[in-house]
Amino acid sequence: MAKKKKKESKTLKALLVLLLVVAAVGIGVTLGSSAFKINQNKNNPTVAADVDEDANQNRIDNASQNAAEDQNSVKDQEATQLEQQPEDQGTEEPEEQPEDQAEQQSEDSNEDDNAELPQGSDTGDLDTSEVDVNGLSNISHSWSWKRNKEHRRPEAYNKFDIKPYDAYYVMNTDEKVVYLTMDEGYENGYTSMILDTLKANDVQAAFFVTKPYVEHNLELTKRMKEEGHIVGNHTVNHKKMPTQTDEEINYEIEETERYFEEMTGYKMDKFFRPPTGEYSERTLYLTQQLGYKTMFWSLAYADWYREKEKQPGKEYALNHVLENAHPGMMPLLHAVSSSNAEALDDIIKQLKEQGYRFGSLYEIE
Repeated sequence: MAKKKKKESKTLKALLVLLLVVAAVGIGVTLGSSAFKINQNKNNPTVAADVDEDANQNRIDNASQNAAEDQNSVKDQEATQLEQQPEDQGTEEPEEQPEDQAEQQSEDSNEDDNAELPQGSDTGDLDTSEVDVNGLSNISHSWSWKRNKEHRRPEAYNKFDIKPYDAYYVMNTDEKVVYLTMDEGYENGYTSMILDTLKANDVQAAFFVTKPYVEHNLELTKRMKEEGHIVGNHTVNHKKMPTQTDEEINYEIEETERYFEEMTGYKMDKFFRPPTGEYSERTLYLTQQLGYKTMFWSLAYADWYREKEKQPGKEYALNHVLENAHPGMMPLLHAVSSSNAEALDDIIKQLKEQGYRFGSLYEIE
């Protein structure tokens, strides 16, 4: 019996040892496998970085998506701003040579026939003699207006009331009257023909001349005055007014006036046309202080090209004036234009047939 118990005890011990060995082997295998994977990843960076790359890619994708959303948001805002812009603010003609300049022109309008001429701001009867020029805005504006074919006075895109500064673009009248004006920056061989036509039709016009024009075309300039026309001021160098200092503006106007009077023996008429139609409150004020009225326009078209092949043609010039005629009209024509020279006689005759008369800028009150 004792021998049997001793034998069973040895058997149990052997089983325990066997279990311990098996357990130890299992733990070793697990640890070895882990160590193998770690070593394998160290030797293979691609495998080791898989998890990090996935995380980085997710971050990049999210950043790209956010950037795209921000960009789309900006585009949406820009589109909204464009949609909110005024639809009909006039169109700007291309700028030409310094001697004579392209003018501002607007698109056709279909406004109510009973629309009234805008009165500008509430400055009323501003006494500009007491204005401090340093307090005036020098923001540059390009003259522009809204055409219509209902023969109504066109609306101007005034940023402020120009009337207190003795500035005009149309006469505030219901009378069928035309105030014909022409810009003379340089001679192109048509002024004599224009003067002949005006004389034959007994019509007075206003010519705005630069100093170089007077210098190079003295006899034509004298003839303008001799035949009863107004000769106004168009500066020395035809520079945009708001770009110049007070002293430069005074020189541009006063030197043209001085030279004209010295060379012709006539007084220059105190009417001024701003080169290129650029102006500001400050420049209108300075012009007024020199005793001048600023004359813009209520009708114009692309007639300033020196080359005849670029001109719109006689029929276009005639039809454009007749279709856009209105009471108190102040058309701007360029004397360099073959189209204007050829069409002028018909323009005058047909406007007279429609009941228009040709007036003088001195009718301005």
